[in-house]
Amino acid sequence: MGWTPADSLVIGISSRALFRLDDEDCIYRAAGTQAFIDYQRQHEDDAIPKDVAFQLIESLLALNHTLGNPDKKPAIEIVILSKNHPDCAIRIKRALEHHKMDIRRAVFTGGENTLPYLRAFEVDLFLSKEEDAVKEAIQNGIPAGLIYGGPDNPEELGGTPIMAFDGDAVLFSDEADRVYKQEKLPGFDAFEREHLKVPLPPGPLHKFALALEEVRQGHPIDSPPFRIALVTARDLKYCERPMRTLREFGIRVDHAAFCGDMSKRIVLEKLRPLIFFDDTKRNCDDACISTPTAIIPAIEQKIATTVSSSPAWPATFMGICKIVLRKNYTEAEPLVTKWYGENLSSLKDEALASFMVEFERSANGTPTGRQRRASAANNTDLAKLLQFLEQLKLKHG
Repeated sequence: MGWTPADSLVIGISSRALFRLDDEDCIYRAAGTQAFIDYQRQHEDDAIPKDVAFQLIESLLALNHTLGNPDKKPAIEIVILSKNHPDCAIRIKRALEHHKMDIRRAVFTGGENTLPYLRAFEVDLFLSKEEDAVKEAIQNGIPAGLIYGGPDNPEELGGTPIMAFDGDAVLFSDEADRVYKQEKLPGFDAFEREHLKVPLPPGPLHKFALALEEVRQGHPIDSPPFRIALVTARDLKYCERPMRTLREFGIRVDHAAFCGDMSKRIVLEKLRPLIFFDDTKRNCDDACISTPTAIIPAIEQKIATTVSSSPAWPATFMGICKIVLRKNYTEAEPLVTKWYGENLSSLKDEALASFMVEFERSANGTPTGRQRRASAANNTDLAKLLQFLEQLKLKHG
């Protein structure tokens, strides 16, 4: 049987994140589609330079040899998902050949939305230079990052590949960030102490980190095929809640840096990750001097970003149900609304927060291969969802 998205961790990437096509993009914006096509045809024999995400994709493809697969299906699959006109496929194909990069699958939408293809390929991470496309992906529960910048000539990296993540508003929700902005350090300190053992809600990239963890499952802790790093502006004083949250998620970090108010670049220059994900422009401006960097744009009304005691818990619950039920959500909405009122409205904050973390983790969870995809499919049935909710209530109630 041929390859399906269930067989691999799938990375979707735009052609502009992979290759330096900024001049071509300017031609398109200034002169339109036909001028863009004419330029691409005139330069089909010209090699396209690498862009920020090239080294990451190259290293991920190389990991397929390390990870192996008895079914001869790649552990990691790269798919180019581009809004470019299909006519430019020839030039992209030749650029891949020039740089000796083996990517088999691509979609060129001719200016149409890429979201349907992110869903069709069940993409675990989408990287793009188009902010609207990244925001739309995140709003639809697909982990995504906006390529921000990086060194013009990144050095060739050796050793075990590393991917580095900020914590709050990246792996976790922006709950703690919002408390800090509203109540400054004293309020944040009190909130963190009060919720020390309450896991932070999942953030935009937690599903991708879970998928990474599943890919390296079975490899020794001391010699993983790649490493995951946490690089956060939290002081060590505030390390306990994020570390407990990562345990709850089932994500193992191999490096952790609690930088406080110090520049993260000092750590990143020594860590030398393939890419660093952060949510603030200040940190990205600093990091991209030495490190390929992607920013996670802020999204309004994100799922599971409520502070404990917030009246938004029902909306959080319904949002997660919508992810599970998909097209059946509208019909099922009255029943799940009633279930929430009868079963969760009286739960204490700590139990409710824990319930929501596990519920969203299940909805967005990505175990390996066919079992990972099949588990999501099974949850689309309302009866099975209600049965699962009952079990979850008994655990956290």
